[in-house]
Amino acid sequence: MLFQFNMQSGRPIKPGAKWKWLLLFVGFPLLELWLILKLSAVMGWGATIWLILMTGFIGGTLAHRQGFTTLQKIQLDMAQGRMPAGALLDGLLILVAGLLLITPGIITDLVGFSLLIPPLRRLISGRVAGWVSQRFKMPQPHVKPQTGLDDDDVIDV
Repeated sequence: MLFQFNMQSGRPIKPGAKWKWLLLFVGFPLLELWLILKLSAVMGWGATIWLILMTGFIGGTLAHRQGFTTLQKIQLDMAQGRMPAGALLDGLLILVAGLLLITPGIITDLVGFSLLIPPLRRLISGRVAGWVSQRFKMPQPHVKPQTGLDDDDVIDV
């Protein structure tokens, strides 16, 4: 059954997230394996393995360099008393890129390299920041604004 209905409200109940996880951990690796097999049929096994190893090495090196630069930016922002939110998000995306690049696969390499291109990373980080701010709303403290002294306030001089 694709959808179940809540008997009280009559609205459909969303299927569980288990299908998303199954797709992520079973379907995606099968797709990657299929693409590697197709690529090896065109290029040969030796060239395919070399390509996978080189993308991992080059991507890891690029991610390391960009991560180090981002770490320096975070330290500079903190030394100047600024919150390094943008640099922290950049660092997270660079870390994800590095992890994707050392994972063998064609799609993971494409996504990983795209996260290492600064204009694309800025576009993605803007979308991630918007998603996070909408998804995780922080409660605002209810503070009574100070308008000055009340009549009951006493000041001793």
